[in-house]
Amino acid sequence: MTAVLPGDRTPSSEMPGGGGNGFLMLGLLALLLLVSLYAILALAAGDESMLPVVIAAGLLSLFVMPGFYMVQPNEAAAITLFSAYRGSDRNAGLRWTWPWMGKKKISLRARNVISQTIKVNDQRGNPIEIAAQVVWRVTDSAQALFDVDDFAAFSSAQIEVSVRTIGARYPYDDFEHKEVTLRGDHERIGDELRTE
Repeated sequence: MTAVLPGDRTPSSEMPGGGGNGFLMLGLLALLLLVSLYAILALAAGDESMLPVVIAAGLLSLFVMPGFYMVQPNEAAAITLFSAYRGSDRNAGLRWTWPWMGKKKISLRARNVISQTIKVNDQRGNPIEIAAQVVWRVTDSAQALFDVDDFAAFSSAQIEVSVRTIGARYPYDDFEHKEVTLRGDHERIGDELRTE
């Protein structure tokens, strides 16, 4: 998916980045919880020197917990720092990043769109009704999230424009079989629709 932007602003581009293995931080969190439990039990038994340990372990646990996030297969998480893009994490599983980092997920799965049937005039001026079935997927999570307002609606609009353009570029049928037609040259029309 490529977004066309007005002016001299360049499109966003996905770059690898983001979080790390969440299981390491999960182990650290479990260790902090065990230390907290031990310190609380010691504090309850009358050992006043464990109060700073309880407070420190509790604060560290509260710091670690908000950093966890999950990435499903065929999904990406765009990581931002105060709204500035820092990279996309495509590694599936339990992940962790600094708690102040924003995490916005986007599906990279294939999507199937059947465009609305629209009326256009073919190359010879004959009115025809045309539609297309398009299978597409997000290939650049940064462009999809940051360059257009709603990437699914953007893609649908681009599909409709492409169908109109291709429909007007060729005649519907050629009885002499000398021209490329919408009806007879499916592969070539499909390639041009993909390019458009």
